[in-house]
Amino acid sequence: MMPGYFIHIWLFFFAVFVRESKVEEVKKGLYSRVELTGEKLDQHTADSLKSVEWTKRNRSTTCQCFRQTITKSSVSYSQCCGTARFYLNNNTLILENVTERDEGVFTETIVTANGTVKHLNFTLIIQYPPNATGIVVSWTSSTSVTLKCEVSGLFQHLMWKREGVSILEKHRHSFSERNQTLHISNITSSEYGSYSCIASNAYGESEKHTYITGNGTRDETRSDQTVLSSGLTLTCVLGLCLVFYCLYKYHHRHRAENGKTTDGGEAAIDLGIYQEIPDFGEVTPLPCVYTDFIKPRESSQASAAAQHFEESGYSEVGPSCREPVSNEESTACPEAGEE
Repeated sequence: MMPGYFIHIWLFFFAVFVRESKVEEVKKGLYSRVELTGEKLDQHTADSLKSVEWTKRNRSTTCQCFRQTITKSSVSYSQCCGTARFYLNNNTLILENVTERDEGVFTETIVTANGTVKHLNFTLIIQYPPNATGIVVSWTSSTSVTLKCEVSGLFQHLMWKREGVSILEKHRHSFSERNQTLHISNITSSEYGSYSCIASNAYGESEKHTYITGNGTRDETRSDQTVLSSGLTLTCVLGLCLVFYCLYKYHHRHRAENGKTTDGGEAAIDLGIYQEIPDFGEVTPLPCVYTDFIKPRESSQASAAAQHFEESGYSEVGPSCREPVSNEESTACPEAGEE
């Protein structure tokens, strides 16, 4: 048998049973519509089509999105690819509102009646807009400042603005690191204010602000939080004032109601927390002390008692040995020991 005969047999089996494979990379933005379109099916392939199947491989997980068997006229979808839909007339799988979970390698497998198998691979990559996370401000001197816009993700353009007006590169303004860094030399007070950086790509943009005041900066996000905190504090203070005012009015009205007189004209008893204490009149001290009924046992006791009353400012009532009762009568002082 001639060697060329084996070559023809090998080419025949390769044409019939070969597994054709192609790879295509698809980049789409977040929440966008994705159309994965395979090769256009010619009339011969369409007539001899046996089945079409789509699978998705994400890292180490593989699942079946769709399968259609032509001979049995059966179509089946799975939740693996969300709300994906396949259209045989243009050989396209459509995905709506794609997210990170839709990323992966999609493979279309076409099997014909004669056993030919075709594979077409699509690598779906979800693109995100850049995220400006902050602006770092560094004062190199009292009149020179550097602003760096920190961005996560890929960006195509980065623009700087001051008070909403774009900053152009000139003798005192210079850019570096793909416009991520802004250098300002000989800055004056007229250039203080709000600065912002805007990073963008084909899928969106992100903006961050900062405020320059002399040798310091103020983050607008932090300022907004301060304003919010001050507003809450003021609201709490006003609420407490209102509560105290209501308590005052309540006790005032309660006291007024308890202070009213009854129908009989008598004052009602105040049962509130406030009670008035009546004033007592001034007590007048006695002008004198009667001592005539006190019989001292000894003369020394009598003299001591007399001296005590004299020092206290009281007068004795009754006969006294020191004062005559009248011109005609006199009272003698009792002798010691007499009763």
